[in-house]
Amino acid sequence: MVKLFAGGFPRDLEEIELKDIFEQFGTVDSVNIVRDKHTGISRRFGFVNMPNEEEASIALQSLHEASIDQDVISVTYADDRKKEKPAPKPAARKIEYKARPKVYQKVTRPGERVGGKRPRKRI
Repeated sequence: MVKLFAGGFPRDLEEIELKDIFEQFGTVDSVNIVRDKHTGISRRFGFVNMPNEEEASIALQSLHEASIDQDVISVTYADDRKKEKPAPKPAARKIEYKARPKVYQKVTRPGERVGGKRPRKRI
């Protein structure tokens, strides 16, 4: 089973029409056009599942950058991103950190005695 991504087609294209386009190159299991969840309008891309890898490859080569009603479509494998994952980064070195005890110093204001409370100001 091969999942193809098709994008850039006209907004008014229906699943049946997209299935007919891909069936010229082989058997199509299912077609799913992604739509806006609030308005139901096509987001101009969808997915096509084809059981045979050779037929899917032929459809990809034939339909990539083809035009449908003056719109250029793009057809790629849907799981390309999974194959192109970057190599994992090496583990970071563990650094030991010893917290020092916090020592606070009494800060005095002008006119304040170090040992007691600040005198109140009289009005």
